[in-house]
Amino acid sequence: MIKKYPRTMMAIHWITLIAVATAYITSGNPIKEPQLGTIHLLSGGTVFVLFCLRCIAFLALHKDFPKNQILGKFQHFAFKSVKVLLYALLIIVPVSGFIALSSITQHYVFFGLNLPLIFSVYGIHGLGNIHQVLGNIFIYLVGLHACAALFHHFVVKDNVLKSML
Repeated sequence: MIKKYPRTMMAIHWITLIAVATAYITSGNPIKEPQLGTIHLLSGGTVFVLFCLRCIAFLALHKDFPKNQILGKFQHFAFKSVKVLLYALLIIVPVSGFIALSSITQHYVFFGLNLPLIFSVYGIHGLGNIHQVLGNIFIYLVGLHACAALFHHFVVKDNVLKSML
């Protein structure tokens, strides 16, 4: 029986966590706080790229994933629901951030390059708020995901957490 995820998936998982945490810590208006904004955009872009790599790695490696015991119907439903939401938000939050940035400026210089922004959304108010709400929902789901892993480790005492370490 396979006990651990492939190293590629583990690396993507933990680097994504670091990028998400960095993006969350540096959140704010990138126009008003350019240094933090640059870090935030870099982190969000990293999450986007890692999501794409995660999808490719999943297609290539999913047969090598550990098969963990599901405790019941509710746990199976919760597992599938949170997984789908996490994957969806891994792509929606960075894309909504790019759209939100496009709504507040027509030019943004990122490491000396002008970002190709979406001019049709410039001036549409509230897109940054949508991005922020989605980001907060994502962080709550990440916390729920971490609590579930700890529950499995300390209460159920199975291999779920260890399979990703």
